[in-house]
Amino acid sequence: MRRVVLGACSIIRVQSWNSEALVPPAITEVLGVAWPQKTGTVASGRAYVLCLGPTDWLVLAVDPDAILWVHRLSAAFQDSTFRVINVSDALVRIQLEGPEVRDLLAKGCSLDLHPPLFPPGRAARTRFAGMPVIVRCTDACSFELLVTQSYADFLLSWLADAELEFKIPS
Repeated sequence: MRRVVLGACSIIRVQSWNSEALVPPAITEVLGVAWPQKTGTVASGRAYVLCLGPTDWLVLAVDPDAILWVHRLSAAFQDSTFRVINVSDALVRIQLEGPEVRDLLAKGCSLDLHPPLFPPGRAARTRFAGMPVIVRCTDACSFELLVTQSYADFLLSWLADAELEFKIPS
């Protein structure tokens, strides 16, 4: 099992107070991908867009210049009910890889992580080992966990303990 704390990237939260609001066409130009509307789906273009709920999304961009992304997205969402918030410093991304990763994650949360139900390109917000965590499947045997900065050390410790139980070498 491989466990890595990923480096800096832009993490932008987008919310709307109107679940029926239409996404401005300019968003597709900014992101290079259609905005995902179905909860749990992930769109991939110039950035990843995770639809976490009917009015809640995360935009993950490799570029660590979050201010630039905030300006671009805010301009594209101008005159709409969507609002953009930089949460890059609030969240930590942890990548987990290995053939046992689904079993390990199933130990900590109630999501059904079987491949047909949680394939690559799927994301969900859940309670994981008692913490609020966003789980994103990036490949058949690879997941990214997003957790608040204050829970990161605890989550890493929990994962290390779980790996011991599964007799997975670090």
